[in-house]
Amino acid sequence: PRTIFRHYSSQSNLIICTVKDMFEACGRRPIEGLPSPEVDLDGWLSGLGIAIHTRNAEILGEAFWDLHAPDLKESEALAEVSVLRRESRRRGVHYLVALAWRVAGGVGEPPEHLELAFALHFSAFTTQALMIDFDQTPSQIGALTGEILNLLLRRAVEAQVMERAEHEAINDSALSES
Repeated sequence: PRTIFRHYSSQSNLIICTVKDMFEACGRRPIEGLPSPEVDLDGWLSGLGIAIHTRNAEILGEAFWDLHAPDLKESEALAEVSVLRRESRRRGVHYLVALAWRVAGGVGEPPEHLELAFALHFSAFTTQALMIDFDQTPSQIGALTGEILNLLLRRAVEAQVMERAEHEAINDSALSES
């Protein structure tokens, strides 16, 4: 009999390849209509939020829950999927927060709390919870995500600017006293 399994060495290989394809689809670039963050950071955050939450809903869908099940370590293939998911997510979130941080005027690495905020607000858990429990669409969730992340990003950059100004004032004061 001809089945899809003839294209894969095992059922585990099929699962791993499928999940890799799902993650690649979720991270697919460029995102149509997404402005450059250097030109429109607010529009970029909002558009990115909408794209991510739409992809979370459409691509991951109900399979999302299977990928986060507590018993993934029972299968070697599912354990590999778990590692792949975690590494892919951390890499993607770090890339996005570092880009936003730099474009907003941040210097160096973004603060950890900002990276965690990006992780939380771009999470498929967020998508699923707000769709199921609060009847929100991915577009509504994405727009809200963009607003929240923009506020947190601006606050973090302002805090860094203030901290650097305070350090410069202390250094200038110490130099003038000597």
